[in-house]
Amino acid sequence: MEIELRASVDDPDAIRNALATQAEHRGTSNEHDFYLRHESDRDRSLILRIRRKESGSLLTFKGKALGDDTAWPDVDIPLTDSDNLQQLLLGSGYVKVVEIKKRRSSYRLEDFEINVDEIENLGVFVEIEGRGDEEGRAKIEEKIMSLLVSLGIQNENIIRKGYVTLMLEQSSI
Repeated sequence: MEIELRASVDDPDAIRNALATQAEHRGTSNEHDFYLRHESDRDRSLILRIRRKESGSLLTFKGKALGDDTAWPDVDIPLTDSDNLQQLLLGSGYVKVVEIKKRRSSYRLEDFEINVDEIENLGVFVEIEGRGDEEGRAKIEEKIMSLLVSLGIQNENIIRKGYVTLMLEQSSI
């Protein structure tokens, strides 16, 4: 299960500089995420994401968030023809939820993936992701909170919502 928290960032360079001394830089990429749900799935209990980036495309199945919007089961599958799959899904009862375009700088620290995301029409965020099960979720979230604070993030900037929710809230304003 993917367990993550994110925070809004006023100074992305300061976060990148802090990460340069603590974490391994894994690269920077442009990502274009296209989220879909089946038209009958009003509760969004299963979301599909087609992620396109320079190194290839992925199809991700995301189950309904467990508790608040910080953890959910997910599976990634490499794609060879993302455009045709997207058209097939849109013609088969799936509807677009949202598109998210971002520039992502990725880092690794211990068991955590840390991303600094510059998201078109939303802002800049740092996102820390760990993996675990429901039993260990609270402990992993606590470690993520501690990492965010060590990067200079204030508690009031920590967000317990995913990018899809944030983007949907932004578009309804």
